[in-house]
Amino acid sequence: MLQHIIWGILFFTLWLTIIWISFLYADEPKKSKLKHYPKISVAIPAYNEEKTIKKTVNSLINSDYPRDKIELIIVNDGSKDNTAKVAKEIIKKNPKFNIILINKANGGKSSAVNAALDKATGEFFSVVDADSRVAPDGIKQILPYFYDEEVGAVISRVRVDVPKKTLERIQFFEYIMSNMIRKLMALLGTLHITPGVLSTYKTKVLRKVGGFTKDRNNLTEDMEIAMRLKYHGYKIEMQTKSLTHTLVPKDLKSLWRQRIRWARGYIYNMWLYKSMIFSRKHGVFGLFQMPINVLVVAVLMINISIIAYSFLDRIIEFTIRSATIKGYFWTILEFPTLKEIFLAQNLRIMIPIILATVLGFYLILHAHKRFNEKITKNIIGAVGYFLFIPYFTTANWISSIFQEIFKTKRKW
Repeated sequence: MLQHIIWGILFFTLWLTIIWISFLYADEPKKSKLKHYPKISVAIPAYNEEKTIKKTVNSLINSDYPRDKIELIIVNDGSKDNTAKVAKEIIKKNPKFNIILINKANGGKSSAVNAALDKATGEFFSVVDADSRVAPDGIKQILPYFYDEEVGAVISRVRVDVPKKTLERIQFFEYIMSNMIRKLMALLGTLHITPGVLSTYKTKVLRKVGGFTKDRNNLTEDMEIAMRLKYHGYKIEMQTKSLTHTLVPKDLKSLWRQRIRWARGYIYNMWLYKSMIFSRKHGVFGLFQMPINVLVVAVLMINISIIAYSFLDRIIEFTIRSATIKGYFWTILEFPTLKEIFLAQNLRIMIPIILATVLGFYLILHAHKRFNEKITKNIIGAVGYFLFIPYFTTANWISSIFQEIFKTKRKW
């Protein structure tokens, strides 16, 4: 039975990897050059961001987009620090820029973004988290996609900002791979997330679908609005040349909390839009991507559980034999020959594992080449990713599922 489960996991992994690789060289959507400079409103929701908001706003002020066509809307969402004071200083030092400050009671990020949307006068509406920064040509790179009337949103390529600690380097590698998968989903027509780093929307479309969620139980408003756009038939594109940078958790506790929020928001929104699973009306997104969203999580947890069970089983068996068989403990120091290792393998399992591994490494190398990143500069992050992230993510998913089942309070 276990062998059949392993075969199923290997088949699914190999099949999905081949699908993603088949889109590596797919043609990009044809884009016209920017014919004019439409007005764009940029929302900067901020809660206790006194240390980072200046850098965020300055990156937008230094944009090569015409200053009279940018409207910056800072929303101080009931901060308890000096965020409002810093924002006022920024406005005072930049009188030539159209910067609006909204002070409101704390209502969560979605509430803050909606407050900015209510004030926005631009044809387009972007969201930039107050711990991020945008490349000078970021806005110009994104807007040409909107000449396609079916496009409701366009996202940028998010890069970890100045990774120093090992945990940050691991996330740096993770973000490269996430960007690659997002781009492949965009080419397939199934991209369904708009992260808060220069994700840009048509303002009229956002208002037409009701703005960002008003449900405070929804922890991932960026996924919810993207799912709603997909539900209403809009396309979401990704411009990898629009580069943005964001800060990431520096310690395990912060990373755990962030990923719990992401996972619970994922579960919440998948349930909210479960009607799109196997929906022919929603095309490849409903028939392929939505079921894959469920299967990927299930396969990850089953796979890691099997690995953990196998490891513990061997440890227990070795411990028992070491305690009962004289001299058995020292057999761990006896290294088998290559012939013995080869003969001990089940080739029906090893061959698909080798194929999936080779294709996986090809995808990794292609992602680094495509985004002009050098994997040799982040060996620690790459190794740490494979040794840490699968197990950390599995534990995180299990915890998130139990929290959703038992209805524990959702926290930002």
